[in-house]
Amino acid sequence: MLTDMKILTSRQMAEVDRLTTEVYRLPSLILMENAGRAVAEELEKACPGLKAKRIMIFCGKGNNGGDGFVVARHLAIRGFAPEVLLFADQAGLRGDALSNWDVIRAMDLPVTILPTSQEAIRFLRRATTTDVIVDALFGTGLSKPIGPDFRAVVEWINQAASHSFVVSVDIPSGLFADSASVPGPAVKAHLTVTFTALKLALIVPPASNFAGKVVIAPIGSPTALLDNPEYRVNLIDAAQVRRALPSRPRDSHKGTFGQLIVVAGSPGKSGAALMTGLAALRSGAGLVTLWLPKSLQRAVVGKVPELMTESLPETEKGTADCQGLDVLIEAASGIDAMVIGPGMTTHPSTQQLVRELVRRSPVPAVLDADGINAFAGRRGQMRNDAGRSLIITPHPGEMARLLDRPISSVQKNRPETARLCAEENSCFVILKGFQTVVAAPNGQVFINNTGNPGMATGGSGDILAGMVGRFVAGWNRRFHGADAMALVDHLCAAVYLHGLAGDLAADEKGAESMIATDLVPYLPAAFRSVVCA
Repeated sequence: MLTDMKILTSRQMAEVDRLTTEVYRLPSLILMENAGRAVAEELEKACPGLKAKRIMIFCGKGNNGGDGFVVARHLAIRGFAPEVLLFADQAGLRGDALSNWDVIRAMDLPVTILPTSQEAIRFLRRATTTDVIVDALFGTGLSKPIGPDFRAVVEWINQAASHSFVVSVDIPSGLFADSASVPGPAVKAHLTVTFTALKLALIVPPASNFAGKVVIAPIGSPTALLDNPEYRVNLIDAAQVRRALPSRPRDSHKGTFGQLIVVAGSPGKSGAALMTGLAALRSGAGLVTLWLPKSLQRAVVGKVPELMTESLPETEKGTADCQGLDVLIEAASGIDAMVIGPGMTTHPSTQQLVRELVRRSPVPAVLDADGINAFAGRRGQMRNDAGRSLIITPHPGEMARLLDRPISSVQKNRPETARLCAEENSCFVILKGFQTVVAAPNGQVFINNTGNPGMATGGSGDILAGMVGRFVAGWNRRFHGADAMALVDHLCAAVYLHGLAGDLAADEKGAESMIATDLVPYLPAAFRSVVCA
């Protein structure tokens, strides 16, 4: 079974460590050994010429400090010269940390014991410049902000960071593993070597801004332990995306990779339909048809030659009218998925069309923009009679309207907001914004880490809607709507590649001047970088 990049809470991480020892009989001392050795190895990679550098290892009295003792031993074995600073009374050491303390004492490594804050402050005031600092003060179990006893130590490390390389063991000291907030003084690392799995604080800002580069080091826990369905939060990565991008058979045809209908547009918003359709084509859809209000046909036909168009009856305002429902249902019976909503407006007849189309659609439907707004105050109607999958792609404002809550409430805990919405409405949720969140009805949550502020421009959501539609159509063609977790992979692929194309565009054009259609030319390179990795 493939294990995604899990993001574990401190409680879950402690459970994995415990089960590794109790069920798989791997002693906790070995886990500490592997952890410390991994940090030493990553430090050696990150700092060439380490033999000529002064290395100070800041250790607390807990297991994080024990990891630091192991780091010191492995650095010494490699011929480096680490100095260990113990910010505690050695009499307070217990268990595995005490065992590794005894080892470094037996090796006669340079050690300074600083059992009180006053002694620590006096020592640090006299300390000369160091080249490397290893932060092994506090680990993932920290439950309250660093107080005055350690504030001066953390501040000294952060001041030294302007000329010293700082690596944190498991998590920068001062952060809470399960929170994106920064509760008080915290070490600002250049590199964090975390163990077994990611922690939320290492992924979501502002806490993640303190972690620097993050490396995940396996320390011996079997991957089967991470497959626990209760461990619901994951980071989208390229390996997951590749699962949604099988190689294309030589005898492929335009129906092999999914046919898509896009119901979109209104006067002044034909661009939303065009961007959605173009993104679907450029991300691999075999056939895309735009269904537009009749009067928009002339404005759209031929703008993208590969896009087909069909007309819908329209209201007195020129928006799609509910009278077009039956013809859309008939057309959908021969395709794989549909996208509903970009630029459609909230005219009452248009909203009625959206709601009935969702209810009666014979294929999976992706709701974007006004497709979502049509269910504001009517969330209970957001269902398909035949049980076809429903995917919604709200930005925070649309999510707030759908859930009837303030935007600030949506943004306060985006993963939890998306998860609850998906579970309560039996749909798949793509909550757009910085670090877009994908949530499934079974409670699994995936956080995306591609993308940049240059994508905060009108139309970026239309590009994503088209890509999501393409991947939903491809999934339905491959799995006939039968594998929900495969659908999650396909949704995550769309989100990841959308952000990656944005990153490539920003690298070349700069974030300031980017517009939504700048993403489209970079989609081929984004796909290539994932497939060929």
